[in-house]
Amino acid sequence: MPNGQERRKYRRIEKPYITRFRIKPDKIQEMVTANWNLVGVRNLSAGGILFAYPENLDIDSNLDLKIDISQSTLTINCVGKIIRIDRPQPNSMFQIATEFTEIEDQEKEMISTTIDNVP
Repeated sequence: MPNGQERRKYRRIEKPYITRFRIKPDKIQEMVTANWNLVGVRNLSAGGILFAYPENLDIDSNLDLKIDISQSTLTINCVGKIIRIDRPQPNSMFQIATEFTEIEDQEKEMISTTIDNVP
Protein backbone atom coordinates (compact mmCIF):
# COMPACT_ATOMS: atom_id res chain seq x y z
CA MET A 1 0.00 0.00 0.00
CA PRO A 2 1.70 3.20 -1.13
CA ASN A 3 2.33 5.98 1.39
CA GLY A 4 0.55 4.08 4.18
CA GLN A 5 -2.88 4.52 2.57
CA GLU A 6 -5.39 1.86 3.44
CA ARG A 7 -6.83 -0.19 0.64
CA ARG A 8 -10.56 0.30 0.11
CA LYS A 9 -13.01 -1.94 -1.67
CA TYR A 10 -15.07 1.03 -2.95
CA ARG A 11 -14.05 4.49 -4.10
CA ARG A 12 -15.24 7.19 -1.69
CA ILE A 13 -15.99 10.86 -1.94
CA GLU A 14 -15.51 13.56 0.65
CA LYS A 15 -18.44 15.76 -0.26
CA PRO A 16 -21.30 16.53 2.11
CA TYR A 17 -24.51 14.60 1.64
CA ILE A 18 -27.59 14.84 3.84
CA THR A 19 -28.55 11.63 5.59
CA ARG A 20 -31.26 10.69 8.04
CA PHE A 21 -30.79 7.84 10.45
CA ARG A 22 -32.49 6.16 13.36
CA ILE A 23 -31.23 3.38 15.57
CA LYS A 24 -32.77 0.07 14.61
CA PRO A 25 -33.89 -1.96 17.63
CA ASP A 26 -32.02 -5.18 18.40
CA LYS A 27 -35.13 -7.10 19.37
CA ILE A 28 -38.32 -7.48 17.39
CA GLN A 29 -40.47 -6.57 20.38
CA GLU A 30 -38.72 -3.19 20.76
CA MET A 31 -40.42 -0.31 18.99
CA VAL A 32 -38.73 1.60 16.20
CA THR A 33 -38.72 5.31 16.87
CA ALA A 34 -40.48 7.54 14.38
CA ASN A 35 -37.84 10.24 14.92
CA TRP A 36 -35.04 10.52 12.38
CA ASN A 37 -31.73 12.28 13.10
CA LEU A 38 -30.39 14.53 10.34
CA VAL A 39 -26.61 14.54 9.74
CA GLY A 40 -24.17 15.61 7.06
CA VAL A 41 -22.15 12.70 5.69
CA ARG A 42 -18.44 13.48 5.39
CA ASN A 43 -17.41 10.40 3.39
CA LEU A 44 -19.63 8.32 1.15
CA SER A 45 -18.88 5.09 -0.69
CA ALA A 46 -20.89 2.12 -1.89
CA GLY A 47 -19.64 0.34 1.24
CA GLY A 48 -20.63 2.84 3.93
CA ILE A 49 -20.57 6.36 5.32
CA LEU A 50 -18.75 8.52 7.87
CA PHE A 51 -20.61 11.28 9.71
CA ALA A 52 -20.14 13.54 12.69
CA TYR A 53 -22.65 13.33 15.53
CA PRO A 54 -22.73 15.10 18.91
CA GLU A 55 -23.66 11.98 20.90
CA ASN A 56 -21.78 8.73 21.30
CA LEU A 57 -23.51 5.75 19.72
CA ASP A 58 -22.79 2.09 20.37
CA ILE A 59 -20.43 0.09 18.16
CA ASP A 60 -22.31 -2.71 16.37
CA SER A 61 -25.59 -0.74 16.52
CA ASN A 62 -27.68 -1.04 13.37
CA LEU A 63 -29.01 2.11 11.75
CA ASP A 64 -31.85 2.62 9.31
CA LEU A 65 -30.44 5.10 6.78
CA LYS A 66 -31.94 7.43 4.19
CA ILE A 67 -29.14 8.96 2.11
CA ASP A 68 -29.94 11.83 -0.27
CA ILE A 69 -27.25 11.45 -2.91
CA SER A 70 -28.31 13.92 -5.58
CA GLN A 71 -29.98 17.27 -6.14
CA SER A 72 -33.06 15.42 -7.36
CA THR A 73 -35.28 13.23 -5.23
CA LEU A 74 -32.90 10.25 -5.29
CA THR A 75 -32.76 8.71 -1.82
CA ILE A 76 -31.02 5.47 -0.89
CA ASN A 77 -32.76 3.49 1.87
CA CYS A 78 -30.54 0.91 3.54
CA VAL A 79 -29.23 -0.44 6.85
CA GLY A 80 -25.76 0.13 8.22
CA LYS A 81 -23.79 -1.15 11.17
CA ILE A 82 -21.56 1.12 13.24
CA ILE A 83 -18.03 -0.24 12.93
CA ARG A 84 -15.92 2.57 14.40
CA ILE A 85 -16.33 5.65 16.58
CA ASP A 86 -13.61 8.26 16.93
CA ARG A 87 -13.45 11.46 18.91
CA PRO A 88 -10.36 13.45 17.88
CA GLN A 89 -10.63 16.04 20.68
CA PRO A 90 -12.42 15.87 24.06
CA ASN A 91 -15.01 18.51 23.07
CA SER A 92 -15.38 17.55 19.41
CA MET A 93 -18.12 15.63 17.65
CA PHE A 94 -18.00 11.85 17.47
CA GLN A 95 -16.97 10.51 14.04
CA ILE A 96 -19.25 7.55 13.29
CA ALA A 97 -18.13 5.05 10.63
CA THR A 98 -20.94 2.86 9.32
CA GLU A 99 -20.71 -0.13 6.98
CA PHE A 100 -23.74 -0.95 4.84
CA THR A 101 -25.16 -4.35 5.77
CA GLU A 102 -28.49 -4.33 3.95
CA ILE A 103 -28.31 -2.53 0.63
CA GLU A 104 -29.41 -3.55 -2.85
CA ASP A 105 -26.79 -3.94 -5.59
CA GLN A 106 -28.71 -1.36 -7.63
CA GLU A 107 -28.35 1.18 -4.81
CA LYS A 108 -24.60 0.46 -4.52
CA GLU A 109 -24.35 1.08 -8.25
CA MET A 110 -26.22 4.40 -7.91
CA ILE A 111 -23.78 5.52 -5.21
CA SER A 112 -20.77 4.46 -7.30
CA THR A 113 -22.14 6.25 -10.36
CA THR A 114 -22.76 9.41 -8.35
CA ILE A 115 -19.22 9.32 -6.99
CA ASP A 116 -17.73 8.71 -10.45
CA ASN A 117 -19.60 11.72 -11.85
CA VAL A 118 -18.42 14.21 -9.22
CA PRO A 119 -15.73 16.52 -10.59
